[in-house]
Amino acid sequence: MDPGSAREPVEIAAPRRLRLDELLHELGARAHAAERVEDGRPDGLTVGELVDKAAEAGFGFLIAILALIAIPFFGLSTPFGLAIALVGAQMMFGGVKPWLPQRARRRQLSMSMLDRVASLLVRRTRWLARSTRRRYEVLIHPRLVGLGVVILALALALPLPIPGSNLVFLIPIFIYAVGVLERDGVWIIVGHVATLVDIALLFAFGNAVSMVLARVWRWIT
Repeated sequence: MDPGSAREPVEIAAPRRLRLDELLHELGARAHAAERVEDGRPDGLTVGELVDKAAEAGFGFLIAILALIAIPFFGLSTPFGLAIALVGAQMMFGGVKPWLPQRARRRQLSMSMLDRVASLLVRRTRWLARSTRRRYEVLIHPRLVGLGVVILALALALPLPIPGSNLVFLIPIFIYAVGVLERDGVWIIVGHVATLVDIALLFAFGNAVSMVLARVWRWIT
């Protein structure tokens, strides 16, 4: 066999990781239990520390983290919805760096909570890395994205008595965050469409509740 004909081994490129996943890893969150034994990992951090450490990533990272925390942890939709609305309002009014009040900054986040968020991201959103890329950045308008985030976050903060209703608002918020982080205009447009659908659903739900209350009132009186 001619030695010159031997083929050199082909290097297989590592799968692309979301910037969100990379930033979570930098903060100390680990998706797999085997990675959590490394020395020097803090027990947790406050929301303020998270904001400060992730400031360079901008609004997209903070919105994504707050949205992901609110998914698996029940009872957090109202405070985190209000926090996301505040961040979105800063985008809407042209802010350049996320800011939160001291009360919100002091809220403690355990590292186990961030581990669960990282694990959720790895298990449920692997396909995101393949479907997002830098494209159509001209479609990314921070003020318009901020408006959409505010609307969705305020709806998230409402105590709606519907099981699973939080996801109706959290998914578009997360879509916006990924679009901003990955600079993907297509995902931003998907976020706008999802926001319009949610607004229509809110109006429909409000009208239905109003009709029911009107009928109950007529029956009582």
